Amino acid sequence: MKDVLLFLLIAFFNTTCIAQCNAALEKYAVGFEDIQSNSLSFLDNTLNEVKIVGLGEDTHGTAEFTILAGELMKYLADKQGFTILIIETGFGEGQYLNDYIQGKRDDLKNILEVHNSTWRYKTKEFHQLMNGLKVYNQNSTEKIYLYGCEMQYVISDVNRIKAYLETVGSDYKIEGFEKHLWQNIEESEKVDYYISYAKLKNYFFDNYEAFKNKTSEEAFNVAYHHIEVLGQFVTAINQNVEQRKHDFRDIYMGENIQWILNFHGDQAKVLYWAHNAHVGDWVSNGIVDVAGHQLRKLYGNAYFNIATDFGTGSFLAFSKKWEMETFSYDQVLENSFTSCLKNMGNPNTFLNFRKAKEENELTGFLNQNLTTMSGAGAQINDSQTETNEIGKAFDGIIYLDSTHKINWAE
Repeated sequence: MKDVLLFLLIAFFNTTCIAQCNAALEKYAVGFEDIQSNSLSFLDNTLNEVKIVGLGEDTHGTAEFTILAGELMKYLADKQGFTILIIETGFGEGQYLNDYIQGKRDDLKNILEVHNSTWRYKTKEFHQLMNGLKVYNQNSTEKIYLYGCEMQYVISDVNRIKAYLETVGSDYKIEGFEKHLWQNIEESEKVDYYISYAKLKNYFFDNYEAFKNKTSEEAFNVAYHHIEVLGQFVTAINQNVEQRKHDFRDIYMGENIQWILNFHGDQAKVLYWAHNAHVGDWVSNGIVDVAGHQLRKLYGNAYFNIATDFGTGSFLAFSKKWEMETFSYDQVLENSFTSCLKNMGNPNTFLNFRKAKEENELTGFLNQNLTTMSGAGAQINDSQTETNEIGKAFDGIIYLDSTHKINWAE
């Protein structure tokens, strides 16, 4: 009897392991060697009806994921007519970065010190990305525009509104909004923030014609959206449960992406770059219907989202004590989906989930829980692997075999 039980246990284990790979996937996989725009031709016939490409990153602190974002943007601009990059930063903060790549400013380091709330952008790789976009715009008639989609920190939105008010000759004073979403904000401060937002919104509404005539419809609409972002912030800080703040954060990320697309018109095409958790068409980051899920509801198959996974290497992240550390993985878990991707690679892999799911057998396989390597968002994850419905939540995945930590800019 014990032998029978042992046999059944081994059979179950082997079945579970085999379930992490399916040989039929290989015809939908492409191996590639270098992270360069000209290596991404596997997307040539994939994005014909797509308005938004979502690029998820498995860790924030990995150099290659930032490099990949830059090379993918270059490919999409050159080959697919994409002109907008949306990143995981504040809407107001993104405006300062856009000024840089449009050639209106030359002080990138200062922008990242004064107007940026995100640690992972103070890196050599992000500097390289920004400088690459700036050079691209200098040499191209079709410019790339950069936006943030967040509302966790809104002081940069306040500063952009102040600059607009100065342009139209207004001495209106804006009060508040110094704190961010995750700080303790007293009830009296929340009331003050709401009153400040409501008065400012009404002031712009009442002066629409005068402000538009002194600037332009476009400039007014951008300034007014900064006010709408303040409204998003006011709504989020008034949630009594922290999870609801996460909910509103992602909902507003999706709404801001929608606003950006509408602002640029029917022909606009966007690359949206954030963590896998925010890009997937799933419930993640706790129990949040994340931005990727909002985009799928809004745009259907015109949203094509790509996850990333990695094999071995190092990355930066905060420890459980919120201390910045280097973490390293030296092997890929055997019998994992990551191992499956690794074996298809040369040494890196793109696997087209959307195309594979046209086969019923592969739809069932990809809709099950799959185990991949797990790095970090801002903070290190609890395990080196995670098991979830990544094949169901994404249209494709890029596996990078060997990665390195991001490097702080000097």
